[in-house]
Amino acid sequence: MRRPFQNLLLALSAALLLGGCVAVGPDYAAPSVTPEYPLSFGETFAGIGPGNVEIEWWRAFDEPALVALIQQALAANHDIAIAAVRLEEARAIVRENRQNFLPSGGPAFGYESFKRSDAETPAGRERHIETYRASVDAEWEIDLLGRVRRSVEAAQAQAGSREALLRGVQASVAATVAATWFELRGLEVELAVVDDISKSQRESLHMVERLISAGSAHEFDRLRAEALLRNVEATAPDLQRRRAATSNALVVLLGEAPQSFRLPETAPETQTLAIRAIGVGNPAGLLARRADIVAAERNLAAATAQIGVETAGLYPEVQVRGSLGLVAGSLDALSDSGAPSNFIAPVIRWSLLDRGRVRARIAASESRSQQALLLYDQTLLRALQETDDAFKGYGAAGDTLQLRLLESAANREAARLARERFSEGEGVYLDVLEAERADFNSRRALAVARTNQRLAVVSIYKALGGGWEVCAQPNQDCSGAGDSKSLSFAKQINARP
Repeated sequence: MRRPFQNLLLALSAALLLGGCVAVGPDYAAPSVTPEYPLSFGETFAGIGPGNVEIEWWRAFDEPALVALIQQALAANHDIAIAAVRLEEARAIVRENRQNFLPSGGPAFGYESFKRSDAETPAGRERHIETYRASVDAEWEIDLLGRVRRSVEAAQAQAGSREALLRGVQASVAATVAATWFELRGLEVELAVVDDISKSQRESLHMVERLISAGSAHEFDRLRAEALLRNVEATAPDLQRRRAATSNALVVLLGEAPQSFRLPETAPETQTLAIRAIGVGNPAGLLARRADIVAAERNLAAATAQIGVETAGLYPEVQVRGSLGLVAGSLDALSDSGAPSNFIAPVIRWSLLDRGRVRARIAASESRSQQALLLYDQTLLRALQETDDAFKGYGAAGDTLQLRLLESAANREAARLARERFSEGEGVYLDVLEAERADFNSRRALAVARTNQRLAVVSIYKALGGGWEVCAQPNQDCSGAGDSKSLSFAKQINARP
């Protein structure tokens, strides 16, 4: 005849085998792409093709300074460091949930002092009783219906979402650095235009003053020339303010203080952007590359697994509790002649009275899963919208730049001819003023158009979600500000036993 302990072991073995095959709740399957999802991006523009998406797309601009800035931002940006720490938090939660497969507990020591009344004390016995207990206690939940497994699945999916969000932050930081850099360079070009036009206006003002001295011009002409000069000069302070603000924004992206950073030296801007063909792939590649799509899919997986966690509450929970220890009446006796006090017992809990609450939690989890699926579909649609907007913006920026180039060339030549005619005694000074005003406005508009063309290219790569892949290269540091000196206190805490 088997002893009860052997029978219990057989029952636990059967329970473990059953638990390895059953997990309540729906099994997750990645959502299929709907038929409405396009196989290609449709209409594109010159310079855009179906080739592979460039990983280090910022190198296509052929600006070493930009490459260095993006590398620095990936290594020192605080948003990247925050996303990386959140990923570590999610991975720690996964490890915590996995521990639920194992017994919990450990050593325990207890002391009890009890004093009986005279009526309760048998003859010849002590009224004051002391009990010392030393044991190793353990408790183990047998995962019969997969509650623990589903919780691990949910935690793993959440960690996958955090990893995708980290990739998204890395790609966003690279794109934001590039966009901020081009905005900064564009403002510097506008300031150069203001400086150049101001010099030309001063020369025109001196010319008018000389003509007035010779009796060939009127004071009215001088006042108009001075007014135009001051109008041009008045645009400089606001441009300088915007340049400083843009520079500070770039510096913060690089993880540095504005007061100690100096921008790298660069070559002058060119009239047009010479860039090789932009490979954009296809919508299917967008699914794997866009970090927000991957994060939405992982959130859906986590929400689906959580349904199983809540569904397990409808069924009994089986635990095994055990203890190995000694009991004695004194501390000395505990180590010398303590009586063994051991037990092992299964515990079955079934919260029948809480079924209404459990079903409500299941319904809430199912609703959250439906929300996650809708958010996933919405993320897909927004990704397609952003890519289409970026393509059209790129085409419009290129067309605008070409027209601004023609406009600026015409206005510059018109201003030159107007000044030449007036100096030779032909025409009126009003023609000179109008021509120089048009020249100033068109040259500023050209600078803005050049900036917008570069920003349009950045928008394409940002919409495609590329750039984070560079962090898989062994020579690229993408830790963000994780090695910052400001985190030394946190590192000291983590190093403590």
